[in-house]
Amino acid sequence: MNTSSDNHRVHRTFPVTGMSCAACAVSLESYLGSLEGVSSVVVSYPNQSVYIEFNEGELQEERLGEAAKEIGYELVMEESERGNEAAARSAAAHLNTLKRKLLIAILCTAPIFLISMILINQIPHEGIIQFLLALPVVLFSGRDFYTNAIKKIKHRQTNMDTLVALSTATAFLYSTYQVVLFYLHFFDANPTPTHQASNQSAHLHHPHFYFESATVIITLILLGKFLEERAKSNSAKAIHDLLSLQPTEATVIRNNEEITIPAAEILLGDFVIIKPGNRIPVDGKVRSGSSYINESAITGEPVPALKEKGSPVFAGTINQQGTLKILAQKIGSQTLLAQIIARVEQALGSKPEIQKLADKISSIFVPTVFFIAVISALFWYFFPFNTPPQFALTTFINVLIIACPCALGLATPTALMVGIGKGAKQGILIKDAHALELANKITDIVFDKTGTLTQGKPMVAEMQIFPSTQLTETQILQIILNLESKSEHPLAQAVIEHITSLKVQENNSPSNPDSILLQSNSTATFPSKPDPTAETLEPQAFTNLPGKGITAQINHIPYQLGSWQWIKSFPNLHIEQSAHEFANQLLNQAQTTIAMSNENQLLAVIGIQDPIKNTASETLQELFKRNIQIHMLTGDNLQTATSVANQLNINHVMAETLPNQKFDYISNLQSQHRVVAMVGDGINDAQALAKSDVSFAMGTGSALAMESAAITLTGGQITQIPKAIELSKQTLKTIHINLIWAFGYNVLAIPLAMGVFYPILGYALNPMIAGAAMSFSSISVVLNSLWLAKKKII
Repeated sequence: MNTSSDNHRVHRTFPVTGMSCAACAVSLESYLGSLEGVSSVVVSYPNQSVYIEFNEGELQEERLGEAAKEIGYELVMEESERGNEAAARSAAAHLNTLKRKLLIAILCTAPIFLISMILINQIPHEGIIQFLLALPVVLFSGRDFYTNAIKKIKHRQTNMDTLVALSTATAFLYSTYQVVLFYLHFFDANPTPTHQASNQSAHLHHPHFYFESATVIITLILLGKFLEERAKSNSAKAIHDLLSLQPTEATVIRNNEEITIPAAEILLGDFVIIKPGNRIPVDGKVRSGSSYINESAITGEPVPALKEKGSPVFAGTINQQGTLKILAQKIGSQTLLAQIIARVEQALGSKPEIQKLADKISSIFVPTVFFIAVISALFWYFFPFNTPPQFALTTFINVLIIACPCALGLATPTALMVGIGKGAKQGILIKDAHALELANKITDIVFDKTGTLTQGKPMVAEMQIFPSTQLTETQILQIILNLESKSEHPLAQAVIEHITSLKVQENNSPSNPDSILLQSNSTATFPSKPDPTAETLEPQAFTNLPGKGITAQINHIPYQLGSWQWIKSFPNLHIEQSAHEFANQLLNQAQTTIAMSNENQLLAVIGIQDPIKNTASETLQELFKRNIQIHMLTGDNLQTATSVANQLNINHVMAETLPNQKFDYISNLQSQHRVVAMVGDGINDAQALAKSDVSFAMGTGSALAMESAAITLTGGQITQIPKAIELSKQTLKTIHINLIWAFGYNVLAIPLAMGVFYPILGYALNPMIAGAAMSFSSISVVLNSLWLAKKKII
C-alpha cells in the first residue's frame, strides 16, 4: 500500500480481493466514490487494486474497508509490503478454491451434458440423475455467483454475476419444477390400468430439462475465471521486488559510535556507514571514502559508477568495494526508490479510456437483459393472445438463457488466449491481454538503450598493441591480462575475456608496421599456455587509483593501465602519432578508451563499448515502415547516446535520464494522444513500463522489468516486436468478428426468445432450442478464435 498526503487530503493504494469481472470494478468504484470525503477513486480490475484520494478529516480509512465489505469486496488495509503479501496469500488461496470448484463442476457437468445432448431418453430416471449431479455445481461451484448477486441487489447494483445467477437459477429451478411434475405424474396414487402401463415406460420419456444449461454456463465461466486468475497471480510481484531493494537494517553513527538500527528509523542528517556488498538505504551524498556503486536499479547502466566525496548516491543501489560514509538527505517516501514504487503503483492502477468504455457496457448489459426478460414475461402474462399458459414464464427463461453472456464473454478472451498461445510459440510472452489489443495501435516506441538496442554488456571493440624491442606482442597481452586480473574495475572483466579468447593478426597497414591491431576475425591464436617469460611478468607493488587506473611493477619496471586521458598525461611517455589517431577515433565513436604504458613507451590502446545488437537496425527499419516514431532514452552520457542514435537513424534521443524522467517523457507523449510502447530490461525501467500503453521487457533483463511489463520477449531480441504488433492486428480482427457475431446473435435471438414472432408465425421458441442456440453461439466464437492459430505471422 502506497501513501502520500497533501494537508488533510491523502492518497491510498489498497489491494482488493473479491472482484470477479470488469463490472465489479465499476460497482466498487461507484460505491466508494459515493462516500462523503472521497474525491477520486480508480479501481483496477486487472491489477486487483484501488487508488483512493480522500479527506482524512472527513473519512477514516476503516470506513473504506467497511464500505467495500458491504458489497462483497475486501480492501487489504495492512501497510506496504505486508499488505501486498497478505493480498498475494489471499489470491493464492482464492485460486486454489477456484480450482476445486472448477474440478467439481467439470466432473458433474460432463455426465449431465452427455445425458441431455447425446443419450436423450435412453437412461432411466435421467431427471433425478441430472438433478443430483447439478446440485453440487449450483450449490458449491456456483455459490459465489448467487451470494455476490444478492449483495449487489441489496445495494441496487448489478454485475455479470447477477445475470449468471439469474439465468442459471431460473434454468435450475425450472428444471427442478419439471422433475417434480413428472414424478408426481409418475407416482400417481390411483393409477388406471392404462396409466399404469404408460408409467412402465415413462422413465424413458422425460420432458426436456435444462440442467445442462445451468451447469455448462457455470463451468465455462469458472474455467474462464480460473485461467484469468492464474495469469494474474504474479501481478503483485513487481511491487514486492521493488520493496525488496530497500534494506531492512542500516549502520549509522550516533554519539560517535556505529550502531545498527532498522532502516525505517534513519533520520535526516544521519551519517550512514555503507560496507562492501551492502545496499544503500537512503538518498544522500558521500562524505568520505570512495567506491564503485552498482546503480543499475536506478540508471539501468551495467557499469558501476565511481563515487567519491560529494557524489550523490541513491537508495536501493549496491556498494561494491570500499566503505563509504554518506549523509542522509532523503529518507522513507522521499527517496527516488520510493517514488519509483509509488509511480509503478499509480500507473498500474490507472485506467485507459477503452477500459472505461468496456466497464460502461458491462454495467448496462445486465440490467438491460433482465429488464427485457421481465417486460416480455409481463406482456405475455397480461396479453396472452391464445398462447399456452406457461408462455410468459417460457419467454422469461428464454431471454435469460439465450442472452446469457457466454458468447459476449468468450468473444474477446478466446481470441486473446489463442493469440497469447501463438505469441508464446514465437517467444512473445503476453501477460496483459489489454496490451495485445493496443499493440496494433502503437504510434511511438520508447527504447531504453542498454540491453535492448545494445548487448547490455561491455565488450572490447578494438585493441591496438605497440610492441617494443624489449616486449613482444604476446608479452604485452600477458602483462595486460595479469594487471586486469588484479584490478577491481568493472571493465577489467571485459578485457580479460577478450584477451583469453583473442585471435591476433599483424596489421598490414604500411603506415604503422610496428603496431598490431587485434581483431575478432583473425587467424593466429593467443597461446592457451603462458609465454615462457610469463612467470617473470607477475605484477608487484600493485596500486589501485580510483578514477584513473592501476599501477604496478614488473621486473622493477613501472607499468600503468587506465584511462586514456590519464595515461597520455605522463610527461616522459613516447606516444606514436598513429596511437593518438587511433585513440581519438575510439573516442569519437563514444568508446571508453583505456591504455597501457611503461615508464617511457605506450604499449596498448583499448576501446570498450556496449555494442549495438546485430538485429537492431533491421528491426527499427521495419517499425519505420509502419510509421512508428522511435525514441531512445538512456542513463548513459550524451556522446554515447548520440553515437548509437546516429548509427540507428533515431531522431528522438534523451541522455542521462533518471526513471522519473522516463516516466514523464512517456506521460508527455500520451498527453498528445499518442499510443506509446516502452521497451526496457532494467529495474530502472519499471515505472516507465507500467506507465506506457504497451510495455515490452527483454527476457534477458531483470525479473522486475519482466513482472512490470505486459509483454516479455523471451529471447531478448527486439525482432519480436514487429511480430507482436502483427499478432495484435490479427487478434484484434478476430475479436471484432467475434463481437459482431455475438452482438448480432443477441440482436436476432432476443426478439425471438421474447416471442415477438409468435403472433405472426405461430412459433414459440422452446427453451431447449434457446439453450442449443446459446451453445452454438459460444461454439462458433471459439471456432473462429481457433482459426487465428492457423494464420501466419510475418
